[in-house]
Amino acid sequence: MPNEGSLFLVICLILLQGITGISFGLVISAGIDDEQSANQAALGVFYPNLILSGIIWPVECIPYPLRYLSLALPQTYASESLRCIMYRGWGMSEMMVWRGFAFTLGWNTFFLILATVILKLRT
Repeated sequence: MPNEGSLFLVICLILLQGITGISFGLVISAGIDDEQSANQAALGVFYPNLILSGIIWPVECIPYPLRYLSLALPQTYASESLRCIMYRGWGMSEMMVWRGFAFTLGWNTFFLILATVILKLRT
């Protein structure tokens, strides 16, 4: 894959997405006691997220009711931001790029707060 943009921005966005995934795993492990149920819940969320977020199937081709759901997923704006950085060479001055970073940080914060609340309620 060609990279026309900043390698630093690509690495930062991928690392933030990884941290968001770990935070989501923390939410699952905080909410579910059984390991098999946690695996099923994680896979039950992962595959629709992968398909609807525009990583495999373009968001523009998704029917309208699902498109609005797609825009609420954690990877949708990040994957579009990554495409803009790598293919177009855009930087943080472009709205589409910083929106991917902002949504990623927002989802990460949401997952960490949700895991904290779940753990507080369970103890």
